[in-house]
Amino acid sequence: MASDGPDSKIAALYRDCRDLAKYISGARREIAQMRPNHLKAEQIPRAGQELDAIVQATETATNTIMEAAEEIMAAGVDSQPVNDAVMRIFEACSFQDITGQRITKVVKTLQHIEERLDALQRAWGPDLGYDEPPPEADEEAALLNGPQLEGEGVSQDDVDALFD
Repeated sequence: MASDGPDSKIAALYRDCRDLAKYISGARREIAQMRPNHLKAEQIPRAGQELDAIVQATETATNTIMEAAEEIMAAGVDSQPVNDAVMRIFEACSFQDITGQRITKVVKTLQHIEERLDALQRAWGPDLGYDEPPPEADEEAALLNGPQLEGEGVSQDDVDALFD
C-alpha cells in the first residue's frame, strides 16, 4: 500500500503543519483586532479607575445616609415606626460592603485579563497590531461619556458659569 508509505506520512505531516500555521495566523489576526495594547494601556486601567470611583461614591453616599439616620434617631423622636424605618435604613446601607466585595472580584478579573494580555504579548511578540488606531466612535456615541472621574470633564462650576 503506497498510501501508508513514508511519502504519504510526510505529506500528511506537511498538511497538518500548514493547517496549524493557518490557524495560528488567524488567531493572531483576531487577537490584533481586539487591540490588546489599547485594552491593556487604556481600557483596563480606566475600568479600574471607574470601579474605584464607584466604591468611593457608594461609600460617600452610604456615610451621608447613615449620618442622616443617626440625626433622626438623635432628634429624640419617640415613634416606633420612625425608629423601625431608621433601622431599615441602617440595614440597607450594608449594601456598600457587599458592593465593594463584588467590585473587588471584578478588579481581580480585570487584573487576570491584563496578565493574560501580557502573556500573549510575550508569546506572540510586540507587533501584534498594537499600533492600530482605535475605531472612531460615531458622533452620537462620542457625546455619551457618562459621569466623569474626579478632575476630568467639565466641572459643575463651569456649567454654572455658562448660565450666569
